[in-house]
Amino acid sequence: MANLRQERLTPGGFEQASHGRGMRRARRWPWVAGALVVVLALAWFDGGEEALHPIAQDVTLPIQGPEQGQ
Repeated sequence: MANLRQERLTPGGFEQASHGRGMRRARRWPWVAGALVVVLALAWFDGGEEALHPIAQDVTLPIQGPEQGQ
């Protein structure tokens, strides 16, 4: 039976191994993309601006006498 697979050659004409960096990168990018989606989903779900809450606090002011009025 003939081998129908083409040889993979580098620009210099040397045969390139099929289990090199390219295969590792091809298997890694879905994991990186999935991790990025998870991080962005967590940031969207947990982050963002919260609604402003009114400050309801009593403040005591010093009593002003008749001389201090003006």
